[in-house]
Amino acid sequence: MSGWAWLSLMACAGQLALAGLALARVGKSPLALPLSLLSIALSMWNFANFAFAVSGEEGWRLVNLGATVLAAPCAVHFILSFTGQRRRFAGGLIATYALYCALAILAFSALGSPWLAERATSPAFARLSLALVAPLLAAGWGLLLLHLHRSVRLDERLRTGLLLLGLVLLVALPGTDLMAALGLSVPRLGTLGTLLGLPVMATVALRFHLFGKDLSIGAALYAVTLAVVGVLAYLIVFRLFAAEQGALIAATTAITLALLAATRRGVSAFVLQRERLEHLATLGRFSAQMAHDLKNPIAALKGAAQFLKEEHTQGHSWEDKGDFLDLLLEQVERLDRVVSTYQRLGRVEPLTRPLDVNRLVEDVLGLQAFAGFPHVKLERALARDLPLCAGDHDLLANALENLVRNACEAMPRGGTLTVRTRREDPDGRSVMLCVEDTGEGMDARTRERAFDEFFTTKASGSGLGLAFVRRVVEAHGGEVSLTSREGHGTILLLRLPAQEAPSGASVSGERAP
Repeated sequence: MSGWAWLSLMACAGQLALAGLALARVGKSPLALPLSLLSIALSMWNFANFAFAVSGEEGWRLVNLGATVLAAPCAVHFILSFTGQRRRFAGGLIATYALYCALAILAFSALGSPWLAERATSPAFARLSLALVAPLLAAGWGLLLLHLHRSVRLDERLRTGLLLLGLVLLVALPGTDLMAALGLSVPRLGTLGTLLGLPVMATVALRFHLFGKDLSIGAALYAVTLAVVGVLAYLIVFRLFAAEQGALIAATTAITLALLAATRRGVSAFVLQRERLEHLATLGRFSAQMAHDLKNPIAALKGAAQFLKEEHTQGHSWEDKGDFLDLLLEQVERLDRVVSTYQRLGRVEPLTRPLDVNRLVEDVLGLQAFAGFPHVKLERALARDLPLCAGDHDLLANALENLVRNACEAMPRGGTLTVRTRREDPDGRSVMLCVEDTGEGMDARTRERAFDEFFTTKASGSGLGLAFVRRVVEAHGGEVSLTSREGHGTILLLRLPAQEAPSGASVSGERAP
C-alpha cells in the first residue's frame, strides 16, 4: 500500500476515536451529536480514500463523494451549536440536512446503478456539490469569526480559534480533492487535513473542555485503543473481501457500528461515576436546604415542649402558659407550610392570590443584607401604582431569590444588582419584573442552554435554578426572557399577567397572606 493509503487509514481510526468520545456525551452536550456525525462522515471519507487507493474500484469514489456532501451540514450544525445559534436557525438547519442528505443518498444509490454512477461522477455533479458546500461552510466560518470577535474571555477565544483551525483542516482541505476532480490544478490535501485536524479537535475536547469537564485522558486512550483495533479489523476484512465490493461495504459498516457502540459504552463508564457524584451532591444540597427550613420550627417546638414538660414535672399550673401553647401551634403550622411549599416547588402548583410585585421585591431584597454578598450594591427601580397580579407569593419569592442569588454569584469582584418593575403597556395588562447585574455575563452556549434543567456552569450548582424560575413564571401564565453578553452582565425579564384591581382597592401593596 502507498503512504497516502496508510495516512487515510490512520485518519479513519482517529475520526472513529473522536466520534466515540463525542457519542458518549450525546444528550449531555448539544455539541456532541453534530461532532459525532461529522467525525463519522470524515471517517467514511478517509476509508473510501484508502479503499480506492488499494482496490481501484470506482464505487469508492461515490462513497467519498457522499461523505463529502454529508460533512458540510454536520459541520454547520456543530458551529451553530458552539456559537449558541442552533435554536435560532433550527428550521434552516433541518432544510439543509434534508437537501444535503438527498444528494448523499443519490451518490450512494449510484453504487448499484451504472446510469446514476455515470452522472454522479460527472464534473457537473461535482460542480453542483462544490457550489452547495462552499457557501454553507463559508457562512459557518463567518459565524465562528464573529463569535471569536465578540468573545471576552481568553479561554473562549483560544477554544474558538482552535475550533476554527480544526474545522478548516477537517472540512475545508477535503474540498481540495473535489476541486482536483474538476480538473483544477489543486493538490489533494484532504487526507493530510483530516489527519492534522484530529489533534487540534482532541486538544479542544480534552484541554479546553469542549463538552465540560467530564472527559479524561483515560477515556481518550480507551477510544484510541478501540479505533486501532478497528483499523486492524478493517485490514483483515479488506483482505478477505477485496474482490467483493458489496460484502466489503457491509462488513466495514458492521465493524464501524460495533466500534462506535463499544466506544460510547466504554467512555460513558468513565464519566458515569462523576455524574453519580454530581447527582448525590445535588440531592445533598436540596436536603441541606430542607433541613435548614425545618430546623428552626423544630427547635422552637422542642424548647416549648421541654419547658412545658418541666413545668408539669414540678406540678406547676399551665394556666399562665398560653403563649407556649400558642407557640407550639404556630410552629406546627409553620412546619406544615414548609412541607406544603416543598411539595408545590416540585409540582409548581401556584396558589394565586392578589399580589403586589413591588412588595414581593421588597420582601426578597430585605433579606439580602444577610445573604453574604457585601460586595454587591443593591438598587431598586420600582414603578408606582403597579396593578396587582394573581400570584403565589412563596413560589414567586423563591424564583426571585434564585435570580438574585445567581446575579450576586456572577459578580465575585463586586458590582451592582438592579431590580426594576414597570407596566408593560399603558393598559397595565402585564407587570414586568427585571433583574439586572453587571457581572461576567454568559457566553453563547451557556445563554442558549440557561433554562435547561440540570445544566449548570457552577462547580456546586444543581442546574435547577433558572429552569425552576421559568416553570414558576409559566405556571402563572407569564414569560421569561434572558439577555446576556460576556463582560456586560445579564438581564432576566419576567412578564406576569396583571389582574383587574377591584374598584377602590389600593395597589400600594399589601403582602398576600
